[in-house]
Amino acid sequence: MNKYLKIIIIAIFFLIIINLGIYYYFFNNKLIFSLNGSNTNDNGINNKKENPLTIESLKKRSYGTGTIKIEKDLGEKKGYKSYIVSYLSDGLKLYSLLNIPSTKKTPNGFPVIIVNHGHIPPEQYSIERSYSLVTSYYASNGFMVLKPDYRGHDKSENGNDPNTERLSYAIDVLNLLYLIPTLNDADKDNIFVYGHSMGGGVTLTVLEVANNINAATLWAAVSIEFPESLLYFIRKRHSEEANSLLSRLEEVFTQEDFYKLSPINYLKYITAPIIIQHGTKDDSVPIEWSDQLAEKLKNNNIYYEYYKYENDDHNFAKGNFYKVLKKDIEFFKKYMK
Repeated sequence: MNKYLKIIIIAIFFLIIINLGIYYYFFNNKLIFSLNGSNTNDNGINNKKENPLTIESLKKRSYGTGTIKIEKDLGEKKGYKSYIVSYLSDGLKLYSLLNIPSTKKTPNGFPVIIVNHGHIPPEQYSIERSYSLVTSYYASNGFMVLKPDYRGHDKSENGNDPNTERLSYAIDVLNLLYLIPTLNDADKDNIFVYGHSMGGGVTLTVLEVANNINAATLWAAVSIEFPESLLYFIRKRHSEEANSLLSRLEEVFTQEDFYKLSPINYLKYITAPIIIQHGTKDDSVPIEWSDQLAEKLKNNNIYYEYYKYENDDHNFAKGNFYKVLKKDIEFFKKYMK
């Protein structure tokens, strides 16, 4: 065989080997990128979908399908009538307490307060009894009150994923919030929100997503980043349980997701004025969290008032409970239209 022909054949052989190697390298790396969650297409465009529970995602979706339906008449109370109502949230049938003042309404109806309750084990929570002192005080002072259960509480239907369910509580509140115009005697132009403890964190998310809230009150709000906002309390009881939950959450969310799921990082979207109230002897939610929240609200040019109550606890049960409620009413009335 001509020696030049041999050289050509050998060269072609090596070119084939090199090309196969290049193809194998890029094919496997593309597969690896895919398995690691990369969503960059052939044009170099990132197609990664935003997690539907992030603040930005919640701001893009719609809320309030259907109507609020009366399920049970709880009768006349002192200064108001009370009902159990139902509504839909992401296809789940949820329930809420509804208190309607017995006093004469304004021409536009009664101003409305949504009460976002703090953590109570879902099986122990009661739509009628839990937070009854708060809901009765507001109603007796001329405000229509809605206290949503959140999914999985009392008789409200459950979601599918217990690891992420708490992140959906704000969705349940937002769906109720945007159904308020369907309620007879509700003044849709005067809506206020209360949030205590875990419900304070829920309220922060609602304030960042909604654009129809006049003002809000935060009692000892859980305002730190997710998932520490959840793990902190579990760790106090059982550190191994907290570590196990963190491992499960890290299978669902990235570190970037954790940032985007945390309302403390999106305070810039809040337009409603806020009153913060916290007891200095709160052994559940550290008062430092409210200190940090106040500082961040200030840095974002959001109007707030901050009141600390010396030697009082998480529920203001050491003498300031009704003083705190009175401040809420005074604050809300300043922002009525």
